[in-house]
Amino acid sequence: MKAWENFNKLAETVTNEIIEGIQNENLTWEQVWNPKNAPKNYASDRPYLGFNALWLGWVTNSKKFNTPYFLTYKQAKQLGGNVKKNEKGNKVVFWKISKFVKGKSTNNEGENEDVFGRKFTPFIWTVFNIDQIEGVDFSIEESEERVFSPIETCESIISGYADCPNIVHEGNEAFYSPVNDFINMPDKEAFKGDEQFYSILFHEMIHSTGHENRLGRFAERSDLVGFGSIEYSKEELIAEMGASYLNAFAGIKDANFKNSLAYMKGWLKPLQDDPKMLIYAAQKAHQAANYILGIESEGED
Repeated sequence: MKAWENFNKLAETVTNEIIEGIQNENLTWEQVWNPKNAPKNYASDRPYLGFNALWLGWVTNSKKFNTPYFLTYKQAKQLGGNVKKNEKGNKVVFWKISKFVKGKSTNNEGENEDVFGRKFTPFIWTVFNIDQIEGVDFSIEESEERVFSPIETCESIISGYADCPNIVHEGNEAFYSPVNDFINMPDKEAFKGDEQFYSILFHEMIHSTGHENRLGRFAERSDLVGFGSIEYSKEELIAEMGASYLNAFAGIKDANFKNSLAYMKGWLKPLQDDPKMLIYAAQKAHQAANYILGIESEGED
């Protein structure tokens, strides 16, 4: 059987499993890497996200705090401590998301149903680094750094991507930059497992095939930049489905599949759970995975 026929069969099997899984599973997505030295709330041990993470990371470095752990005034009191005299805190923003009925629509059965919008309400809190707090015996556990072990089949996929953009490891975010044509990944050791590292990298590699010098997918959809838009959601589905194909090809699908399903289900919401979008994404993802693997649609035995 030709190489492209083998991969077509594999992709079809994975697509069917994805459709069945999204329909039947109660899914929750989990970030599979732990940002190194990321700012956290000491009381909850939860990392700060988005702007708060960038801001408190800068605060930690610029003020030369010993650790990136923070507390609110109330949390410090609850732990039996106090904010030191003359110490100033830093503002962070938390968003409460609530739904509201913004109109009515008619479904396929001719019935009226509510159309919901989302309202974002900001809450401003002040937090203090634990260096600014006295009266608490803070205990910071040093986590043992995980040792990364390359997976040969995954490495062969990466090396076989003929015009793969540069892959760099700067900061704690995973993303592909279409403007500068490079992939950024967190450190390999930050991931919970080697399979998870490759799965996220495959996701970003699939994104990179959309560049104008490769498959030109981004040029087809000029409004891709709108985070949460329908076109953005389609691209995220393409990237995650393509990563699922590469995971299966490399033999690491089982370690990542449920998290991939949860990720895809989240991006289906802006598309109103339209099953046709999965088929559209599957076609584009298949094309992207073929491109990375260098598999032509015909001719190779």
